[in-house]
Amino acid sequence: MDADHINKKIEITWAAVDLYQEHGRVSIPDLVKATKLTATEIYELFPNKKAILAYFYPALVLQYWAMIDDIEDFEDYSISEKFSNFIYTMFDMMAERQIFVEDTFNKLVFRKGSSSEFHEETTTLFKEFLTTDGNIAVSAGFFMGDFFYKTLASQYLFLVNYWLKDSSENKERTLALSDKLASLFEELVYNKTVDKGFDLIKFIFNGNDLESWLPNLDDWTCTSSNKNKEEHDHVETEIEIEEESDDE
Repeated sequence: MDADHINKKIEITWAAVDLYQEHGRVSIPDLVKATKLTATEIYELFPNKKAILAYFYPALVLQYWAMIDDIEDFEDYSISEKFSNFIYTMFDMMAERQIFVEDTFNKLVFRKGSSSEFHEETTTLFKEFLTTDGNIAVSAGFFMGDFFYKTLASQYLFLVNYWLKDSSENKERTLALSDKLASLFEELVYNKTVDKGFDLIKFIFNGNDLESWLPNLDDWTCTSSNKNKEEHDHVETEIEIEEESDDE
């Protein structure tokens, strides 16, 4: 689908959500009047009214993609800054139409989980954040696959659900939680400790370096053999002494 179609879908959805905010419902005649489009044009893009309203959520992510281009030096943000920026921006956008979000998020997104289009778009965005960040530890890449990005997006849905239920002033508890989660996540994926451990192992097991760390096997075998021989000779000497004593 080209940009014009996407922009038209977003325009229709925004109009539908605004009507919902105002009247608590949406009708196609009202939507035709609000968008100046025909009913045929609307149904060419959406199969029904539920699909129009559901598109609000992936449209948020699509709009965020467009907003990134206007953020100066966004590519230089740390991973926690990128996630925090996304989370706060989405909260602000949802707050502008909070009545609609409170009424529909659970039904149109949260219950559907990974099958929702919002989840898919969020997964794609998170994957972009992580695969283009040059500070991610090599060891972190071992567990970063499609399942990881989907799981991360699922956890984000729980965060939005928490935000909706947060009764603290200005949603302060959710914002504090978001900060802590973003910082912890950065610590995990930026931590180079495991990388350094791998480097050490590679160094130790690299040809001559390994020989300098381990004792020479021949020397060890020779030493061990001599020690065993000395112990054996000592035992035989003791036996001979005991026999001589018995003879006397």
